[in-house]
Amino acid sequence: MLQRLLYLLLLLLVSGLTPTLAQQKIYFQADLLQYDEDLRPGVEQYTGNVIFRHGETVGYCQSADNYRNENRLYAHGNPVRIHVNDSVTLYGKEILYDGNSRVVTIYYNVRLTDNSTTLYTDSMTYDLDAKMGYYLCGGRMVSDSNVLTSQKGYYYTDTKTAYVSDSVLFVNETYTGTCDNAAYNTATEVLHFTSRTHLYSTENEAWTDKGWYDTKEELVSLVGNAELHNQNQHISGDSLYFDNNIKYGQGWNHVHLVDSVQNFIVDGNYLEYLDCQYAISTDSSMLTLIDGNDSLFLHADTLRVLFDTTQNPTDMFAYNHAKFFRHDMQGACDSLVYHLEDSLILMFYSPVVWSEANQLTADTIKFVILDSANIDVHLCRTAFIASSLFHETEFNQIRGITITGRIHEKQLSRVDVVGNAECLYYIQEQDSSLIGVNSTITSEMTIFFKDNEIQTIRFYNDPDGKLHPDQELTDDDRRLKDFKWMSAFRPADISGIFDNPVIRPTTTDNTPTEEP
Repeated sequence: MLQRLLYLLLLLLVSGLTPTLAQQKIYFQADLLQYDEDLRPGVEQYTGNVIFRHGETVGYCQSADNYRNENRLYAHGNPVRIHVNDSVTLYGKEILYDGNSRVVTIYYNVRLTDNSTTLYTDSMTYDLDAKMGYYLCGGRMVSDSNVLTSQKGYYYTDTKTAYVSDSVLFVNETYTGTCDNAAYNTATEVLHFTSRTHLYSTENEAWTDKGWYDTKEELVSLVGNAELHNQNQHISGDSLYFDNNIKYGQGWNHVHLVDSVQNFIVDGNYLEYLDCQYAISTDSSMLTLIDGNDSLFLHADTLRVLFDTTQNPTDMFAYNHAKFFRHDMQGACDSLVYHLEDSLILMFYSPVVWSEANQLTADTIKFVILDSANIDVHLCRTAFIASSLFHETEFNQIRGITITGRIHEKQLSRVDVVGNAECLYYIQEQDSSLIGVNSTITSEMTIFFKDNEIQTIRFYNDPDGKLHPDQELTDDDRRLKDFKWMSAFRPADISGIFDNPVIRPTTTDNTPTEEP
């Protein structure tokens, strides 16, 4: 037992006498050693093929001064080379190494190499214990095809992460970027922006408050006041994501897409985009078709735009709860399709259109846009046109299987009714006093309008009509079959397209003539 205690005591004494790495002396090997206690007391001068060691750190130089009492050295060479570990090597013309703090200061033509990464500067301090080197006088890091320059930088060789600041410039084969602060990981080749950043290439340009760029996979994430511009389009939002390989992008919160060539704008809180294929917007989405002062604003739960190979839009889809506003025309339905090449708009499921005082409804409504002021309207199945009188207490009404209307100079000018045509309209004196109510049934009729009021009606094929005194008509007689007044759904301004949507019917009676 006593022998075992003596052994443990001896072991503790030996371990207590073992110096730490910071306490260990620096060891030298050289062709020549010079020492003059009188001229330079405490300084050993090594010359020729000098090798110095401190722990696992090994240095090579042409000459070195060893301040043995202070455990530090000053080395010269062209260059001085220090192997920190298997991957990290330091180069410079002059170095100052403190063996107690294990800090290296390197001057002139400084290089730090770490596998495929090289850091260039004129002055660097490297902490062997923290495994970190920093520069404050300008530096340039080259990692594969990525080049990162800045006035200040800190590089952690264990995590392979560089933190750079002050006049940061990033360059690779795809992008050039500038910012005040960034972090770059040489292993993952991902650059993180931590300040307002500007990225630009031959194809596009981007700004962001922060984000990241995966240079290996060509992925970009922009967070905070993000903007992405190309030759024809501008996208902004709280956050944007872009895959440069397949030209795929996403945006979140307050996303705003402007196409300056095709003159349309898409807004929403989510946007998905694939170059030359499609763009989808959801969550408070709105499409603006720009036409001078007559822009049309369209909202739906989902907006989808299809593009051809030249990036021109071919089709636009709006579903569900679609509603649009233009100062001279408004509309609502559950789903809407716009074929741009044919200038054709199709409205499905409870569609309704308002043009001045007129309301147009049908199972399906088609618009053929001749120009911004002239439109042909086709009401297919259960076609109905109504206009209000006397503060929406009475209504002029036109009904038929199909109705074709012409909007000329932004006003309804002519209507052709085909199949089971019916009309009910109020005849008034010039002072607006009521003469009577005309009701007519025929197979076809043509109605001409002026200033959105009925001027002339032509009946075909033995019409059956009658002029009724107002007091003789019952409430039921004052409404044609399928009459419905939908002014509650009519948007009064742009903000109204987001409120009170038309609900898609649950029955099969209103199945549209064409699917979107």
